[in-house]
Amino acid sequence: MRPDRSLNSGGKNLIAGSLATIVLVASIVLGAAVISYYAQKTLSEIEEALPITLARQENEVTLLVAEMDDLVHAIYRSRLEQASGDHALLLESVKKVDLHLRRLRNSYSFNDLIGVSAIHAALSPAIFDIQIWLTEGVSVLDPDSPQILKLVGQRAINAHSEGMQLLARAAGAELGILTQQSQRIGKFRDVVVAILGLLLLMSMALVFFVIRQQRTLLALKQSEEQNRVRANYDAVTGLPNRANFIEHLGEAVARGQRSRTLFALLYIDLDRFKTINDTLGHDIGDQLIKQVGVRIRESVRNTDLVARLGGDEFTVLLADMSDVMHASLIAKLIVDRLAVPFQLGGHEVYTGASIGITVYPTDSEDASTLLKNADMAMYQAKERGRNTFRFFTTVMTEQARQFLEIDKDLRRALEQSELYLEYQPIYDLEHNLVSGVEALMRWYHPEKGMITPDRFIPVAEETGLIVEMGRWALGQACRDAMRWQNIAPDAAPYLAVNVSMRQFKSGFGKEQVESVLQETGFPADRLVLEITESLLMEEDERVHEALEDFRNMGVELAVDDFGTGYSALNYLRQFPVSILKIDRSFIEDMVAVRSEARLVETIIAMAKGLNLRVVAEGVETVEQQDALRELHCGMAQGFLLGRPTDAASIFELLMAQLASRSSRSAS
Repeated sequence: MRPDRSLNSGGKNLIAGSLATIVLVASIVLGAAVISYYAQKTLSEIEEALPITLARQENEVTLLVAEMDDLVHAIYRSRLEQASGDHALLLESVKKVDLHLRRLRNSYSFNDLIGVSAIHAALSPAIFDIQIWLTEGVSVLDPDSPQILKLVGQRAINAHSEGMQLLARAAGAELGILTQQSQRIGKFRDVVVAILGLLLLMSMALVFFVIRQQRTLLALKQSEEQNRVRANYDAVTGLPNRANFIEHLGEAVARGQRSRTLFALLYIDLDRFKTINDTLGHDIGDQLIKQVGVRIRESVRNTDLVARLGGDEFTVLLADMSDVMHASLIAKLIVDRLAVPFQLGGHEVYTGASIGITVYPTDSEDASTLLKNADMAMYQAKERGRNTFRFFTTVMTEQARQFLEIDKDLRRALEQSELYLEYQPIYDLEHNLVSGVEALMRWYHPEKGMITPDRFIPVAEETGLIVEMGRWALGQACRDAMRWQNIAPDAAPYLAVNVSMRQFKSGFGKEQVESVLQETGFPADRLVLEITESLLMEEDERVHEALEDFRNMGVELAVDDFGTGYSALNYLRQFPVSILKIDRSFIEDMVAVRSEARLVETIIAMAKGLNLRVVAEGVETVEQQDALRELHCGMAQGFLLGRPTDAASIFELLMAQLASRSSRSAS
């Protein structure tokens, strides 16, 4: 594929935008660092000269000069009073001024704003001299001589005068400092505003480049998505193309090899497409192809893959099939839908489809071989008259034919009431009395005669007809059982009805059962629903809720054919199961094979440990019955005890049983 010019241009724009973005981000970070440094430095300087700091220094020196003035007056009073040589009070005043000078020196040696050091230099020597003169004298003058006070007074007056002059200068210095700081603050504001404005412009430029870069990235993604779509999807239908389908087919084979699951491949070829295309034109042909893709897509599950290989050929990958015959249902549905005429450009267009089907791993475990097999089967379908489908193997095609025939007849049987129920009694082995009755579905075909359940039940399960059949069977069984219930309500047998996994998956639950019980009047505590082991292990919350609802209603649950599935004791404890039915395969050999007898004994012991009742299925000999009695098996059913029969015969059996019990009670 040639390189897309838009991709190259977009790549260059993306690189240029990325470089510009990096430069802008670096510039913004650098500008933020510069303004942070400048602001910190300037604000520190301004803080040092705040008016409060100036006022504190001014108050300090004013107080010092005042203390010096007090000292001058004290010396003057001493001279007037002709005081003796005791200068203790004067020395106290001198010491007070000296301490103040020391404090000023320590406080403002590194932060002298208004000339504190000059005042200190003027007063400190004077205080030193006065202190020495008052204690030691001067030259030939003793400390207590009157001349000392005169000398000390003059020294103090001179120092005080100098201090006053310096104090006056401090006020002017303070005003100059405030003016200077005001100018600095204004300059700082201008610089900060300019830098912030620059950063704002750079940020706006950054936003612009980021938006442009995002648009470029979006354009690249859109171009990439368009290329991906062109490379993997058909332009007319929007379905995956041949390359995409081959890739998915290979993945399906790999999954199948890991999990050993079934999947089918359908190869679809339209009938008479070339004639339509040549007669009505390519536009009508494209419209037909598009609508065919839609109809095929609507015929399969969401998990299945539909692809167009090219021309008038389509494929369908049916993943994770539970039964091979599911493929025949899908193929028939596609054939039927494509046989309906299309309305295209004012024309009514008729076409059809020939479909070839191959199955993994039955036909092959190789992707290319599977595709060839499906292609060959498709040509066989064309040779057989078109508008049909064929499996790769003849045997499977015949099975599909029979499957679809049963499906068709079964749908008619539901409409024409060809289905009916028979009932097989379940006996209490200890008292040899009927304790339960199982409802069994039967089908008598007007042309083919009796069709056994093992032939039509799997078809009903696969096609979903079992849902409607199961609903009918439950209602009919409850209506029949009400006759038995009215004989002796306290001693009437329970009614067992089978419910399949497909019914539960289709919403079978409390509402349906309640509706049937209300309609028929049958008591919930005499109804037993028979389910499979696999249903207990189903990870579907809806199924679990339905089983719990049945227990709350009083309806009991029985696990049918126990031992053939994969149930664990945990599931039996977790769910509201009341009865275990041991599969007939274990009962059949329990007399001849000791291991089978031990297995049956283990199941019975386990059931009793879980407080479950046990029914042995398929009891056909007296030896089997005796062996089950020795193992204390509670109930059994089979041909030895009673074959399936109609509701009237069950009624007569229960009447005879009731009469026998009455005569025994009377005697």
